Amino acid sequence: MKLPNWFKISWWIILLLLTGLILYKRYDAIVTGQSVIADVFIFLIFVALMLVPIFSEIEFFGIKLKKEIEDLKQDLNIKLGDIKNEIKNSQVQTVHNTFQGFGPPPPDNKLPELETEIDRIVKAKLKEHNIKSTTHLPSRIDVPDNNLQLFKVRYNIETHLRRIWEERFAKGEMDDKYKYQSIMKIIQDLTKFEIIDGNFYGILREILSICNYAIHGESVTDNQMTFVIKNAKQVLDYLSQAK
Repeated sequence: MKLPNWFKISWWIILLLLTGLILYKRYDAIVTGQSVIADVFIFLIFVALMLVPIFSEIEFFGIKLKKEIEDLKQDLNIKLGDIKNEIKNSQVQTVHNTFQGFGPPPPDNKLPELETEIDRIVKAKLKEHNIKSTTHLPSRIDVPDNNLQLFKVRYNIETHLRRIWEERFAKGEMDDKYKYQSIMKIIQDLTKFEIIDGNFYGILREILSICNYAIHGESVTDNQMTFVIKNAKQVLDYLSQAK
């Protein structure tokens, strides 16, 4: 139970006055050398009470008097569970990094220049290894079916979420900083304003985490893949009805 500050101060003053009164009553005995062990003990308590406002912790004879510093600890203590969630989200929400880390895609008029640069670099590398042509080099871009399926799930979820967010919050032509909101920020906004159910926040976060891991080459279990694929339709049906 947390006691109010006024009560703690009042209690401290009462104890200070009480021990002071006892010492006053025993003053003559102490001065004349007739003090007992109890007098010494009460005197030490009186001194400790006097020092409490100055020192955060005092200990004597195995008795410890502490200032109330737990409140300060609580103020400075950030919930570890929230930190872990934020770290996890920053690791798996790579779409946010796509916008902020790589920036927007190049404009069409820059593509021929990039293509020329690719051709120059590739030809230089082939010449270095005495390869005449790329005809015999493997050119297929293979993706495991399960990973491809998880990409489709993530793509559709994010498409729905951005549609809902833009319909609710975008007024006219969006500013770039709002246009490229991270998916987690969008989910938080939609949950905050009760556009989607609060319990759905955790579901979407976990599904997107699994999808992001698979898409970026991280290992996911068969059960995780099955979970996403099995429940994707229901999730998408729910989002398609949200406006």
